[in-house]
Amino acid sequence: MEHDGRGLLRIGLFSRLTAISVRMLRYYQEQHVLEPFVIDPFTGHRFYAPDQLTDAHWIVRLRDAGLPVSEIGEIMANQGDPERLRAIMSTHGERLSGERARLNEMSAAFDRMNAYLQESTMDINVRQIRMPAMTVAALRRVLPSYNDEGELWQEIGPLMGQSGVHMPDHDEGIGGATFYDPEYRESDVDVEVWLQVAAPFTSVAPLECHEVPAREVVVATLLGSYDGMPEVTAAVGTYIAARDLHTGPMFNIYRVSPAQNPDPAAWVTEVCFPVMGG
Repeated sequence: MEHDGRGLLRIGLFSRLTAISVRMLRYYQEQHVLEPFVIDPFTGHRFYAPDQLTDAHWIVRLRDAGLPVSEIGEIMANQGDPERLRAIMSTHGERLSGERARLNEMSAAFDRMNAYLQESTMDINVRQIRMPAMTVAALRRVLPSYNDEGELWQEIGPLMGQSGVHMPDHDEGIGGATFYDPEYRESDVDVEVWLQVAAPFTSVAPLECHEVPAREVVVATLLGSYDGMPEVTAAVGTYIAARDLHTGPMFNIYRVSPAQNPDPAAWVTEVCFPVMGG
């Protein structure tokens, strides 16, 4: 026998009263989040009880707060368990905080790039030079990410002191970082930072003393913040491809680094690729 729906609300009216589409009401039924009070076995019509309006409004609030359907269903099933509800909401709060931080990082990156696009007048000069031989103090390690390069710079000074070699002044030599992975990696990156020194020395591990031979290098200068790096590497890549060069691990020479000047506009970085067999 067909249910006449007396005392109940048809799905269309329930949808209007709750601001939940019929499609979503059916989805919530499938996920056991909000099931009709009665489904007519003959017509398939769905009916909801008036007291389900309160549940529906709570579901909307939870949905708007960003909770996934699985957690909404768990909250609705545990309304009598305050501790469980607090645990679910606490977990979601932590998730939102992480998302907020990620969005803030994206917004900051967008602002930097927007400013760079409006202000950049970079003229990229790619050239091939012969770098003279040099002696360097080097510290190499696999790091969690490229952003962790600063850890090596914090460690290299004390290790040089323990090895009896002084940190060179800016006009006494160059310093930089070499990236040994043949491809870009998102984690576990092989990085070496190094400083040119006047003469060979006996190093204290993990610091090493290297004699770097003279070599041919493709180099381009990045003036300003590292937001301009994609343009520089694009120009370097075009130069390498046009000459069919075979190159080794990329390294940067920090002519003016963040440690020397906090203003990104003042940074000067030479992006280098050694030419193999040159």
